[in-house]
Amino acid sequence: EFDTGPVSHTAVVGFNYSWWDYSTRAKGSAVSIDDLKGLPFNPAGSQEMDQYGLYVHDQMEWDNWTLFLSGRQDWAMSKSVPSTGTEVDSTDSAFSGRVGLSYRTDWGVIPYANYSRSFSPNVGFVYDASNTRSVAKPTLADQVEVGVKYEIPDTNAVLTANYFDIKQTDGVIFDGTFDTDGNQVQRQLDLHSRGVELEANASFDNGFSLIASYTYMRMEIDEGLPGTVGNQLSATPNHIASLWGHYLFEDGPLAGLGIGAGVRYIGKSYGDDGNTFKNEARTLVDAAISYDFGYQNPDLKGLTLQVNAKNLFDTVKPICSAGNCYWDEGRTVYGSLRYRF
Repeated sequence: EFDTGPVSHTAVVGFNYSWWDYSTRAKGSAVSIDDLKGLPFNPAGSQEMDQYGLYVHDQMEWDNWTLFLSGRQDWAMSKSVPSTGTEVDSTDSAFSGRVGLSYRTDWGVIPYANYSRSFSPNVGFVYDASNTRSVAKPTLADQVEVGVKYEIPDTNAVLTANYFDIKQTDGVIFDGTFDTDGNQVQRQLDLHSRGVELEANASFDNGFSLIASYTYMRMEIDEGLPGTVGNQLSATPNHIASLWGHYLFEDGPLAGLGIGAGVRYIGKSYGDDGNTFKNEARTLVDAAISYDFGYQNPDLKGLTLQVNAKNLFDTVKPICSAGNCYWDEGRTVYGSLRYRF
């Protein structure tokens, strides 16, 4: 942290390295389990990738203005071996970044806007429109977002509304078919998503907190297979809404006990990129219970036990993506014991 005249800075400079290594083997189709057992596994492709990144971030504050600037340079080198056995070496690099500006008014309204560009290398192989298999290209995306926050005076409550527009080049998706090696066919599409997000977040003095959100999004295929351009991407609903409430006992014999519950609504979506049929909407209920040991015993401050349940009532419906259909994930319960220093 440092200052340049009246401007205060919070800056971060860093470097990161990522490494991927995978290989696949596949068996051909068979008419019975016994036939499948007798078939050999054949190499279906392998890839090793190294990614290096240099980045710098600077958050600048002056009076009621906040300006955020970031830049990142990435290099990705891969060695890929398709099922034919011929190694393909490739190198990709790109500069990405973000610029954002906000202004805090005296009455709690904070308008903001930002633009960002991202670079994401892809691991694996894809097919083009002529069904030629090649190494996947990196995915590039440009996002514009404008919105407003309202911090309600004399409360711990924030209302947020924003509009976003994202253009993605070479996004990787499955198309619902399989190649002769038994791999699910991946393709790269140009996608365009835009929509509106609304959120309300509030916490009260009595230990109760509430989060409500709604998203309207339309994701269209700008470039893809014939018959899909201009359609909506499968399994991407237009409407998503959620409501979550949490209560924390702050005193008495139950101090430290937290109980939460919520509901998620996932609207209808198309089951294939041809937009010939739709998936049903679904409503799911989640719950959580936690216990902070530090409330009763100061020596255990930082120790928390938590149990979460997703899809509490085990609502299971079919969901189709790119023409392939699956069942929803059923009830999932998981717990954690965490100690924070």
